[in-house]
Amino acid sequence: MTSEVQDHAIVARCGGESAKGSLRVIRFGEEARLKRALKAAGACLLIGCVCLCIPGAHFVLVPLTILLAPIVVYRVHAQRTKILRAEVACPKCHNPVAVLSSQELYPLFENCGSCHREVKIEPG
Repeated sequence: MTSEVQDHAIVARCGGESAKGSLRVIRFGEEARLKRALKAAGACLLIGCVCLCIPGAHFVLVPLTILLAPIVVYRVHAQRTKILRAEVACPKCHNPVAVLSSQELYPLFENCGSCHREVKIEPG
């Protein structure tokens, strides 16, 4: 299985009030996760090669990219889902809430851009 796009119903809660919304998520299979991790490894290698051309700074930047590359690759490979789009309104002010989280790990906590209240997003 490579990757598939799914739509989920969600519920936003804030101060005892709730609002329904939807969430579009891409779910990565093992093959897609491996491809994404290999692309991240290639990007780290490319950044390290570019850093070789910077006089003086390459003494710090190249070892830093070598140390950070496995961490980046691990985090990219561990990401099983990615939020593509979310449509949910703030239960208090009824304005759209921007979902900035990248993974579908419930509960999500986002701040409303209008009333600045914390909105708790759960599967619905």
